[in-house]
Formats: sequence, structure tokens, C-alpha cells
Amino acid sequence: MLKIHYSLDSGLNESITSIDAPNVLNIQKRNLVLQTKKGQTVRRGEILAKHPSPFGGAYHAAASGKITAINEHNLTISHDGGDETVETVDVQSMGVGKDLLRTLQDLGIDVAPYSGKAATLIINGLNPEPGISVAQQLLMDESEIIQAGLDMARKLLTPDRTVLAVGKGENFKLSGAETVGIKPKYPHSLDALVTRDITGREFPADTKIVSVMDLHDLGRVVLTGLPVMDTVLTIDGRNYRVPLGTPIHHLLDTVGIQPSSGDIVVLGGPFRGEAVYSLDEGVTKNDYGLFIIPSSRFPKVQDAPCINCGECVLNCPARVQPHLISRCTEYDKFEMAEKHGLHSCFECGLCAFHCFARRPLLQYIRFAKAQLKASRQTEQA
Repeated sequence: MLKIHYSLDSGLNESITSIDAPNVLNIQKRNLVLQTKKGQTVRRGEILAKHPSPFGGAYHAAASGKITAINEHNLTISHDGGDETVETVDVQSMGVGKDLLRTLQDLGIDVAPYSGKAATLIINGLNPEPGISVAQQLLMDESEIIQAGLDMARKLLTPDRTVLAVGKGENFKLSGAETVGIKPKYPHSLDALVTRDITGREFPADTKIVSVMDLHDLGRVVLTGLPVMDTVLTIDGRNYRVPLGTPIHHLLDTVGIQPSSGDIVVLGGPFRGEAVYSLDEGVTKNDYGLFIIPSSRFPKVQDAPCINCGECVLNCPARVQPHLISRCTEYDKFEMAEKHGLHSCFECGLCAFHCFARRPLLQYIRFAKAQLKASRQTEQA
């Protein structure tokens, strides 16, 4: 059988390039609770929305300006060209406790990984997907910021053991953490597989794992006292620091890329990313890559019948049966999908990539999880 290896290594020879905020920012507001309204003037760093979960981080304006539109998808800010910014918060002087976690949450940090205690803290330093080099770039260029984030994470979690997981052969180090090399091939970068390589188990109850990107955000908040207002994206092999809400068309114009008719524009990675519905869509804090998939490169994904080839099962690192899960989901049998291992899925996207019928297996899996979550929240309400 042909074995295809997907390298997570990237030859970096450029530093991060900063892209200025455009004239218009489109902030995705899905699943967020707005804290502002149309017509309001906001400063850079001002809270726009909060996350409905008890641990999710707030969302902030990446530039000052006026909120000119709000629809079911986006909140639009017309940038006024100014630099008026909110006051900084002295995070470093705060003691450990609920007030510190709440402050970090208000500054845009998802505090779930930093709540409670952990015997082992793992920093996932591998690039998340092939073609994305953000983790390596940050470890190479901004290790001091990552170190500040790690110091805060250790302060909150007080772990007995701290491990930095990087690709084998890499020399990255952080104070207070031992370095462990992991085969830099996708899907070995997935949190569950990194955790298994280090602890022998995929989901140990006494272990917390955070990505280098999340730790970098935490470090910047600690050092600057300002909220999370940008992300780092890999575009065409280079890394760019991008204000949150920057429309995709602005990024493509800036780097000189123009998609052709029929091409697919993907935010995120080539395996787990999502095709955008419009080039006006703005980037979010969890986006680390932007890819153009030419229309001639792969057959189109379609709702074709499963041909029972078994490729999705053979290539599944979670050892579940994606073809059965997708069939259940097609007919709204979400509980049956659950019985076939729905929640054991890592959402790596390998099943869909190897599907000869080009079925949207990952989308079916995500849809089933979302439907079950929504129905159970309704039952509890």
C-alpha cells in the first residue's frame, strides 16, 4: 500500500511581516455575545463581544473606528486611521485566582487550559498542518514572548512536569520545560497524538496541552497589558501578522495573489481548514493559514454515495469508522453516529482527503457534533 507522509517541517528564511489594519474590518460574530451596537465609536482594543462559554476569551477591535454595520455573520468597523487605544492592564502584578483568570478572559484569552491544576503541562510546538509554519516561526523569532506565556501558565497550573514538544532535530528550548522531539509528520501534530507520545495516553485527566500560538497570545497579553488583536498567518510560504477582522481580499491583494474562478480559498490548514463563502470574510484569532486550492488540482467534494473502499478507516488515527459516522449523519441519526465513535474523532481531515468518492466526511462529523451539542444544551435549558 502506498504510504504518503505529510511533512510539518518548513524551511524558514524570512521573519514575520506585519500587515496594517485596512480601511474596513469584518469581525465574525457567530457564537459571540455582542457588547456594542451599530453607530458606536470604538478604540483599538475595546471589547466588541464576549464568548458565551464560561472560559472563552472576549473579542476586541483591532483598530479604532466606527461600527458601520452588523448582520448575522459580521460586525463591520470602518477604520478611522487613528491609533487611540484602550488603557493597559497590569497583568503581571496580579495574584493567582479567579480575578486573574477573569482578567485574562476579558483580554481575549481562552482560559480553559489554564483553569485548575495539572500534573503535566505540554506545549505543542509542532506546526499544526502541512504548509503552516507559524509554530516554528514564533519559536524562532519570539521565544521571549512565549517564555512569558509559559511562566504565566506554570504560575496558574503549578505542574510537576512541563514539556515542550517540537519536531525531531529542532533545537528550540524554553526555561522550565524539557524538550521532546516528535516525528514532524501530519497528523502527529494533533494534540491527542502529541499527548500520547509524551504520556502514553491520548486524554489523561491530569494533563493540559496548549499550542505555541496560544502561549504566544498569553505572553503578549502579559507583557503588553493589551488584549489579543491579531494573529499570525502563513500565506504562500511566508508568515504575516494580521489584525483580526482583516478581509481575505485585502490579504490577497497585499501579498499579490489573485484566485481564479472556481478556486477554493481556505482559512486554516489544507486538512482541517474551512472554505470561505466570501473574500470579505475576516480572519479570526484561531486562523493560522490561508490557502488557495486551484480548481484543477482535486476533484470537487460532493454528496456522492459511499463506495465502501475502506480508505477512510485505514487512514484514521483515531481508529473510528468515518464512513459509518457520515452515513448516520446524512439521515439525522446523530446518536447512532455517537455510538460509532463520533466523539473519538480528532477532526484531522485525513478521511475526507483519502475518500475516493470525495464525500465531505469532516463536515459531516463536525455537523453531527454541533447538532448533538445544541440539542443537549436545549434539553438543559
